[in-house]
Amino acid sequence: MLGLLTGVYVYDVFFPVLSELGGEQRFITLPMVLNIRYGYLAIALGVMFLGLSFFLHRIDPARKFDSEQEKLPVIKREWGWLPTGIIAGLMIFITTAQGQYLSFSGSFLALGAHIASFFNWTMQSVPGVSDNTAWRAMLILGVFPGAFVSSLLAHTIKQEKVTPLFRAAFGERFILRLATIFIGSVLMIVGALTGGGCTTGAFMSGWPTLSIGSFAMGMTFFGSAMLTAHILYFRRYRLVLEVKEKERLNLAND
Repeated sequence: MLGLLTGVYVYDVFFPVLSELGGEQRFITLPMVLNIRYGYLAIALGVMFLGLSFFLHRIDPARKFDSEQEKLPVIKREWGWLPTGIIAGLMIFITTAQGQYLSFSGSFLALGAHIASFFNWTMQSVPGVSDNTAWRAMLILGVFPGAFVSSLLAHTIKQEKVTPLFRAAFGERFILRLATIFIGSVLMIVGALTGGGCTTGAFMSGWPTLSIGSFAMGMTFFGSAMLTAHILYFRRYRLVLEVKEKERLNLAND
């Protein structure tokens, strides 16, 4: 959270330069380009993406670790892409019905502007605070009790687990993890604000409009994430599988 807020102010310092990147923003949708009614395209693409999601889920190598989750009660385990996707879709629908736009990077920017206003500082990227920016800032403030309640119900509030892949790649050094998260958060929010949205605003909220820009950003998000994961973890993936298999055998022997 500190890294994201720091990134907001870094973005504001360089706002005159970053806001000029990419030229003039334009709203271009797939129905506009193909000259096909929105409803037809939305239904067709929705069915196609659902089918693709089911297929990718079936071949996902990470499913090897799902057996551990399946043994846990529903409230304690990860819910998977389908139920969480439905919840996210309902959130986007409710937000749109209120005349708002669900976006976490924009909400962090709004929260940063409200914090700055307490010190009589007006940010370049947010000329003034209003009911709209307050609404967005509250979205971020709601993350804290939400994360707390989730961890409390799952009985993980006192646990600090390092994922097997991260442990294999970097070990469990707290300082390294702290620095990685902080620097990554700064770069992430600066990139999201420069690009005009994050995975929430530009991806989840933008795709239902069939925006060409949202499709491009979505592919960029996933492509960059896959490439980064490949670079960091490819050589260590087999090591993790071997460790998990040894743990499984030890449990079976016990």
